Amino acid sequence: MESAPKNLYNRELHTLLNFSALINSSLKIESVLNNAMKWAEEFMDAEASSIYELGETKDELFIRLARGEKKDPVKGIRLKVGEGIAGWVAQSGQPMVVPDASKEIKFSPKYDKITGFKTRSLICVPLTLKGKIMGAIQVLNKRSQEPFNNADLEILTTMSHQIAVAMENAKLYNRLEQKFELTARELKLAQDELIRTERLAAMGNLVNGVAHEIRNPIMVIGGFAQRIKNLCDGNIEILKYSDIILTESARLERLVKKVRELADVQSAYLYPANLVPVIDQVLNNFRSLADKQNVKILTSLEKDLPLINMDPSQIGIALSNILENALESIPDKGILELSVKRKDDNGIIMIIKDTGAGIDPEEMKSIYDPFVTSKTKGVGLGLTMVYQIISNHHGEIKITSQESEGTTVTIVLPLPHDNHVSSG
Repeated sequence: MESAPKNLYNRELHTLLNFSALINSSLKIESVLNNAMKWAEEFMDAEASSIYELGETKDELFIRLARGEKKDPVKGIRLKVGEGIAGWVAQSGQPMVVPDASKEIKFSPKYDKITGFKTRSLICVPLTLKGKIMGAIQVLNKRSQEPFNNADLEILTTMSHQIAVAMENAKLYNRLEQKFELTARELKLAQDELIRTERLAAMGNLVNGVAHEIRNPIMVIGGFAQRIKNLCDGNIEILKYSDIILTESARLERLVKKVRELADVQSAYLYPANLVPVIDQVLNNFRSLADKQNVKILTSLEKDLPLINMDPSQIGIALSNILENALESIPDKGILELSVKRKDDNGIIMIIKDTGAGIDPEEMKSIYDPFVTSKTKGVGLGLTMVYQIISNHHGEIKITSQESEGTTVTIVLPLPHDNHVSSG
């Protein structure tokens, strides 16, 4: 039977992962905000909530969204920055947990008088993005009559970061619509790109925090399991169970390592470098495995390729993940082709093609999403990292696949505008 803290931890992690997907699922901001705060209320067992947004003059707040039985009368009411709990939080940038509103001098009874709602306790956190305050989020009254606690504060703070991103995305999206008359297809592509980029960034921050917290416990579990195995004196049952613990601990350690790698590739240091040595090194790393699987590697590298702005280590990671996927899709005998050439005067194009099992059409919709994988091994972060790395390099990636016929990965990396130097 699982302990209460572990159940709570799992519930919080499950909530945050699903909330991340929810908050980035649309750019229809009113619907997103309403669903987000409904989610927060249900998780915290709260009666009502509201989102305050800074006005254009930055000296007052207006209610962007209000939820609860008494929500209608407060619409359109404005609050001076510094006034009430939400005004103070927006001014100071500091969160606030109020166990008893009647005893808090910063609490303003304005809304209670207008609506007839009785605020007993509340929690309020700032909405910030890139160090700038955009407003505040407030959740009111636990239905259980209990005050809000630090766990509620941590959850709402994490949610506020993603809500701020969603609000900014919506603003950027509206500006795009106003400035350009895009076709429906172009607009959808722009939306998908924006959502995916922000979702991966938010997910990277979230899972890196989780990985940091569980790394040491996993190592302790593995260490003690090994000691138990060493002391079991040949007991078959103990050997069996200790081996299971060791195997699962090792799997979790690999997961933590992958998660930390995902966090490490959120940004890149780019400088002019030669792509060919990176490709050669990656190919050399996989030749023995390819030979073992009877996979023939064919390469075609155009001579005198120009230098490109890149982070060689990250490009190596991206290519390694692609080749690993390709070889895993070819159980025995096949061909893996890698070609590199100038696309035009502005870019280099890499094409990695395999004759493997291919990808199911339904899975193609989520191939870049973290933790989505059809493989029996691995954690589903390989293509997530590849996508992030190519984005860091201002490049493009396209994956096409046919079941039972193979997969083709096409990557385009831009050239520096002043690049006239060849890599030889």
